[in-house]
Amino acid sequence: MSNCRQCGAELPSFSFGEPSPYCKTCRSQLPSQTEPRPAEGFALPAQRSIAAKPMRATYALLAINIGIFIAMLAAGVSWISPETDQVLHWGADYGPYTLGGQYWRLITSMFLHFGIIHLAGNMWCLWSLGQLTEKLLGSISVLGLYLLTGIGASLLSLSWDPMRVSAGASGAIFGLAGALISVLYFGQLGLQPEGRRKLLGYVVRFAFINLVFGLTAHIDNMAHLGGLVSGLLIGLFLARTFNFAPEERPAKRRMIFIYSAIALLVIFVPVAKAKQYAVELAQGETALDHNDLNAAIAHLQKYVAARPDDAIGHALLGSAFQEADRFDEAAKEYERSLEIEPDQPYVQVSLARIYAYQKKTDKALELFAKGMPGVEPQAPSFYLYAIALRDAGKLADAESKVRRAIQLDPKYTHSHTLLAEILALEGKTNEAAAEQKRVAELGANAEEHSSSK
Repeated sequence: MSNCRQCGAELPSFSFGEPSPYCKTCRSQLPSQTEPRPAEGFALPAQRSIAAKPMRATYALLAINIGIFIAMLAAGVSWISPETDQVLHWGADYGPYTLGGQYWRLITSMFLHFGIIHLAGNMWCLWSLGQLTEKLLGSISVLGLYLLTGIGASLLSLSWDPMRVSAGASGAIFGLAGALISVLYFGQLGLQPEGRRKLLGYVVRFAFINLVFGLTAHIDNMAHLGGLVSGLLIGLFLARTFNFAPEERPAKRRMIFIYSAIALLVIFVPVAKAKQYAVELAQGETALDHNDLNAAIAHLQKYVAARPDDAIGHALLGSAFQEADRFDEAAKEYERSLEIEPDQPYVQVSLARIYAYQKKTDKALELFAKGMPGVEPQAPSFYLYAIALRDAGKLADAESKVRRAIQLDPKYTHSHTLLAEILALEGKTNEAAAEQKRVAELGANAEEHSSSK
């Protein structure tokens, strides 16, 4: 509880409106206040110049965002439409990674952008709102607000959909807008009422219009909302600092940022616990990449149990089962994946290969026909496609597919054996004999190579 600056009497513990550092008796003895200041000096860049001195924090944030984008371009990232994997590599926010220990993505993601249009829009907004915030609260406050509300934006985004890849400064920019709304509405800024209303109206319109736009586009609006709410809450306490003498305000604001950081840390813990399934996905993918199939299956089973309607999770679990030669279980997971999302060429071909092995010829041919045009050509896929065609009695098509398998991998013995069989069924005796000879040569070469090791 604070005390009167003049007589030491206790003051009300909290107030958002017009609290004073003096008690009622002492206020009556103070000289009358000066006239409210006009708002022109705080006008947004879109309206007029904001300040004579450089806005160091705003410039620094602009430079970091633009500099990182230039570095991404130099590394070969597209300047118009970067691949998701590329932005992930540079530190985008993604639940399976962020919640799985790569906590730094909460910060790096707010400096990354999906192309020049995304960057330009955000930098214009940062330029506008950053300067006004810096004029009112100072450089340290701008940096603190940008980082903390950017983290708040990521936390709400992760809470809503941890499987979404998210990046951009917009969450932090909404945080600046939220803080400005609170400060302009509650802070004792000494501005003329008309100018104050004009500034407040601009910031409120900015937040509202961009939130509505986010509902109609492929935008992480939860990050926008998280930044805005974080900024509003932090701004409420920053507004109170205007009741103190100018020399006391920096220390008060630093304490607000420290407490805000602690609050965000406390919020992060239940978010990470509630979205643990995202970590299971990341661990399952890592185990699958390292051919640790038992671990991959265990992690991915936990993931699909928590997210039964996620097609990718079922597809990955199917792949793990297939690699472990557990074909019946793999087929069930692939089938479930295609029920959720039918147009997945990789899953179609993977399931077709199992069907061909299981002699479910009609199903295999249907899926091969759908999926093969959409995947990278691989010898085993064409080999199993040829088997299904042979089983269906379509020998000419089977010969064409197995020859394609041999073209992709000339040393794959099974393809030559199958080709010899198909040629014999077609009555091409001489060609079949030549292939049998080729199979014998490949077998001899393989034995010779093995014995020389």
